[in-house]
Amino acid sequence: MDAAMRITVLLGGNLRNEAGEGCQEFEVELRPGSQVEDLLPRLGLPQDRIKMIMVNGRGATLHTEISEGDRVALFPPELAFNTFVSLGFRKESVERRGKGKQSA
Repeated sequence: MDAAMRITVLLGGNLRNEAGEGCQEFEVELRPGSQVEDLLPRLGLPQDRIKMIMVNGRGATLHTEISEGDRVALFPPELAFNTFVSLGFRKESVERRGKGKQSA
């Protein structure tokens, strides 16, 4: 059997309570080659409670492979839209600042 890899999991909203975790961020060991969907049973979370997934700050799916040291963030349906909108505003703000620097 391959050695386990360690990843950091961040749970948004009520997922912390549903997973029985008191903290927002914690480490989990998985087998190498695992996908996000392999993480959910370890956390006791059904797939329908996950609406938005990010791996290392980038959008991901249940079939995204995760690697040693990755940061996996999971958001429930009731929080995903707000998170999506916030990230969109942040991206636009960063792009505007970048364009301003180029024209200076």
